[in-house]
Formats: sequence, structure tokens, C-alpha cells
Amino acid sequence: MGTAVSLLVVNYRSAALALEAIRSARAATRNPLQVVVVDNSDEGDALRCAADVYIASGRNAGYAAAINRGRRACDGEVIVAANPDVIFAGGALDELAGANAAVAGPALFWDDAHEWILPPADLQADTLARALATRLRTLARRRDLRRFRARIAFWSLTETTPVRALSGAVMAIRARAFDDAGGFDERFPLYFEENDFLRRVRGDVVYVPAARVRHLYNQSAGASPDAAALYAQSEAEYLRKWGGRWVKTLERAPRVSDAPPFPGALDTPPGTLVEASPLPDFETAAGHFQRSARTALPAEILAAYRGAALWLRVVRRDSGEVLARFRIVA
Repeated sequence: MGTAVSLLVVNYRSAALALEAIRSARAATRNPLQVVVVDNSDEGDALRCAADVYIASGRNAGYAAAINRGRRACDGEVIVAANPDVIFAGGALDELAGANAAVAGPALFWDDAHEWILPPADLQADTLARALATRLRTLARRRDLRRFRARIAFWSLTETTPVRALSGAVMAIRARAFDDAGGFDERFPLYFEENDFLRRVRGDVVYVPAARVRHLYNQSAGASPDAAALYAQSEAEYLRKWGGRWVKTLERAPRVSDAPPFPGALDTPPGTLVEASPLPDFETAAGHFQRSARTALPAEILAAYRGAALWLRVVRRDSGEVLARFRIVA
């Protein structure tokens, strides 16, 4: 018998996605799994039958408050806090629980085939460097190359590795570590709550590439009409708490160079990587390692993407030279 695990799913207008997340989680472990659902909308008719514990918030209380409330119902030694828009691959929960860390996170992929890997998480600790990069092109190019190389190094990891940050989409948290840290800070209504938690938690924080999870990100948050405002509110609170709020006054909107429309598939010479980002400066990006002479975006990514535009570029892995750049207007 392995470590007792509780899956804690926070739902907001995403019942169909949450049901699939729960189904995949039950199939992703050889051990008994307790499923706790905290519903920030009103979809109990669909979700009660899939959960061992169903908790109706009665309102959209926010992700952090929902996690804290759900934790009180979790019996597992490990609590896997998850968004509803994830699909666990076989063995993923067992790999995360077996990491024996305070917090463990999986490899997150954008597509069903696990060929487009999502970016490493960031604690947002270098706000000054980012702000200066928006003002000086030379610094912007250096920062872009540095972050590109960091993504390559992260995507190349094959063993469990200590990291500073993890995506809040899926975090396997030891119950004791959760309680010792005081849970999530409910001042963050949406976004940044995991960054804040990881700065306070005591113990190892690790990335577990053997645990694979598909995450069609922003599906639940995208259902909220207030998502952009809540992001700004959470960012301001995070910077106030951890320092650097004044730096936002230095930041300018990123310079946007026009790019031709996405042709449907990209030429990908040997030794290249395709990156896709909702941001024209590629501050963060998903990546696809070149496997053939032509690369296309999977249909499920295009169908589910909620942003106004998606930017793509073909980059040499050794030098970071950008060979081509395109955009998709949603």
C-alpha cells in the first residue's frame, strides 16, 4: 500500500473538465484515492456523484479560499491540489506521492500526445530585470535568450529535481507541510497564490518529470469575466507582500513587432524548437522539440485557446536565433 492521497479539485463552471480530471486521477494510481471537490460555482448535480466529499462554496470564493476549505476534508498524507482542466497520465499520482517532498509538481503538457511541454513556473522575483527589459532593447534580447536557455534546461530534465517554483495547476503537497505553512493566503483571489505559498513552505520543492499531466490551461479561469482584473489585483498584492511593487511604475508595454499569420504548419529544420506564447515578447512559452521537417499545433490546443492572440516562433536550440515568427488571431 502506498502513500494515502487526497485529490483536491477546485471547480468553477468547469464540471465536464473536472469529471475528466477525476476519472483520469483514479486511473493514474494503484492506491486508494480520496476525491474532494470544492465547487465555486453551482454544478453539484454533475459533480456529487464523482466526489467522495463535495463542498459547495455558494459563491466564487477564489482558488486559495477553496483549497483551504477543502484541505479540512482531506484525509490523505499527500494532498494533490488541482485545477479542473488537467488529465493525469498513468502512474502520475504515484510518482508525485513517491517523491517524498514537501511539494512536488509534474511535467505539464499542453496536448494529449505530450509533445508540447508547458513552461517552467516562476516566482516573479526578478521584477526589476523585467521592467528594465521593457525599456531597453539590448536588455530585452539578453533576457529573452537567458529565459529561453532556462526553459531548454528545464524541459531537458529527466530526473526528480529541486526547483524554486511549480505551477499551481497541480501540486502534490504533504499535509503537514501545508498546515505548517498556514495554507494558502486568501488575499490572492486568483493567480499568485501558489507563488506565495511556495515562498513560505518549509521543505523540498521538486519537479517530477516522470509524472505527466496534460493541462489545457486557463480553461477555468477563462470562464471568469473578472479574470484580468483579478490577475492585476493578485499581482499588486503579491508585489506589496514580497517587495517590488514600485518597480511596476518602470514597466512599459512590450514592444510588439508585427508577424505574418500562422500558415497552419511551420518549417522546423534539425536542431530547432517551436515556442508558442500568449505574449509577443515570449516572456513565457510552451515548447515543442523538432521531430519532423514540419510542425503544426494540435487541434485540441487551437480549439481550447482563449487568448486574443497566440504567437509562435522557430528557434535554434544551440544559439537561440529566431528563424521565423508568426501569430494567430483568435
